[in-house]
Amino acid sequence: MFVSREGINHSPVGVFGQAGVTWASQPDNSQGQPVIEPNGALRAEQGVVYAGTKLSDFAGMFYEYQINNNFPGWTWSVGIADFRAVHFFNFGRNELLVGANMNNAPTAQDVFNTNPPWGYPFYASPIAPGPPASTALATLGNQVVGFGAYALFNREWYAEVSLYRAGNGFWTFMTRGNAFFGQPGGASYASGVNPYWRLYWNPSWGPHNLMIGTYGLYSRIYPNNLQASGPTDNFTDYYFDTQYQYLPSFVHKFTLRGYYYYERQSWNASYPLGLSSSPTGHLNGWNLSGTYSYLDKYSFSAALFQSNGSNNAALYAVTNPMGNTISSSPDTTGYVLQANWIPIQNLKFQLQYTGYTRFNGLSSNIDGMGRTPSDNNTLWLNIFLAI
Repeated sequence: MFVSREGINHSPVGVFGQAGVTWASQPDNSQGQPVIEPNGALRAEQGVVYAGTKLSDFAGMFYEYQINNNFPGWTWSVGIADFRAVHFFNFGRNELLVGANMNNAPTAQDVFNTNPPWGYPFYASPIAPGPPASTALATLGNQVVGFGAYALFNREWYAEVSLYRAGNGFWTFMTRGNAFFGQPGGASYASGVNPYWRLYWNPSWGPHNLMIGTYGLYSRIYPNNLQASGPTDNFTDYYFDTQYQYLPSFVHKFTLRGYYYYERQSWNASYPLGLSSSPTGHLNGWNLSGTYSYLDKYSFSAALFQSNGSNNAALYAVTNPMGNTISSSPDTTGYVLQANWIPIQNLKFQLQYTGYTRFNGLSSNIDGMGRTPSDNNTLWLNIFLAI
């Protein structure tokens, strides 16, 4: 914190909060039972206290602690946490940055918006339905702690290797409120150390910036987070991502980003327990999004996405009232449209529409009682206030 005659002009601590209202295309099913609630009600959604500052000339940290509205009830938890130290080496006309990192979510340390913690949509309605399946890499965030080393050569070529383990014991300051070790459900209990890798090429020329890269994680997870022993389910996640930015001036900015993922699944522990209907499987999907910004005050974004994978009745079954399975597929396709307005630096209004054309492998009758994919569509108005 620095103090001048004008007062405090810098503090490494900040606070922001969100409040919003979600309107669902069809909040109830054909029997009148709520599927999406509370519908059409203005509610406080989240409050966050965060600290981000340098610890020395070559080390820094970022740490969030948040309270979330779980509709109903509020819970406190750690958000993104990242600690790192770096050193520069210069030889001739070349530059090499070498760093060490500790964080609580695979890809949280990344600088691009093509990964689970930072990817588009950056925020979404907390009560809106989402795709029924996601990769292990995307679900381990805030439940593990990782340590790694990375290098950036000539500000263009990047490589990293990190190892992640369960964020329990001494490391609960990185996962508190998220990793419910000792309570059933609510978390994935990682076994041993799980390797993560990241590579990308990031050239720039004039107002253009391009990134082409890949990242992934091999993880072993116990099917029961109350029993950290015995066989594990094993997952290998491969992601391929790219981002292009055109930044000709302060007035106009354009970003195009996308990623594709493929996950190999071995249900070594869950299949014998009946928690998976197949001993092996896979997930795959993609997300393509773009954003146009005008004067850093108005922005418009759009995205298309799809997730798909192996049929698995134990994980994705949809049954009709007679008990017959009508789908066991995670295949879901949709789109996101969003407009932002920032009237002043500390205030943002966000209007986001999420739509579906396919849900749980079905283009109609997605719940066995006549519900359509578009019945899960939502319009979300959200307000951000930062201090």
